[in-house]
Amino acid sequence: MIELVLTIIGRDRAGVVSSLADVVQFHDGNWKRSELAEIAGTFAGVVVVEVGDDRVDELLTNLLVLREQGLHVTAQQVEEPTATPGADEVRLRLTGDDRPGVVHEISSALTALGVSISRLGTVTDLPGEGDTRRFEITVRLAVPVGADIDAVLDAIGSVAESSGIALVVDDLTGDDAPD
Repeated sequence: MIELVLTIIGRDRAGVVSSLADVVQFHDGNWKRSELAEIAGTFAGVVVVEVGDDRVDELLTNLLVLREQGLHVTAQQVEEPTATPGADEVRLRLTGDDRPGVVHEISSALTALGVSISRLGTVTDLPGEGDTRRFEITVRLAVPVGADIDAVLDAIGSVAESSGIALVVDDLTGDDAPD
């Protein structure tokens, strides 16, 4: 069996997921994991599928048919995982007045701490006071094993405070998390 990561992008419409699932099912593939979303009228997704070695080429050829439906699909074979096994997971929510550069500030600070972002979501159309708009960033972090989570949270808190961003730690999981 071979695992493939499929990326899909195109105009959103009813039946996009079904069209993709039909092709995977036709080739006896197994839909293992996915993140799919509609953003600004565009469908975007990442799907991990597993398919028999003898069906991969046929599956890839049939995925090209989805172009006729306005979907661009790419496929890449799954290599060794890049995530650090046993990394502690931390979920954060950051909110504040929207302005250019917020994601850059937060992601740069996390990179400097050696922390990986495993999931990131942003919304910038939240109402603020007067004519201002507010943002909300939800982020799931993979903190390396042995790193001091409290020190990481303090550092992120300092960046958030200096930028006028409110920080909420939603959840801690992993070996160092409270039960």
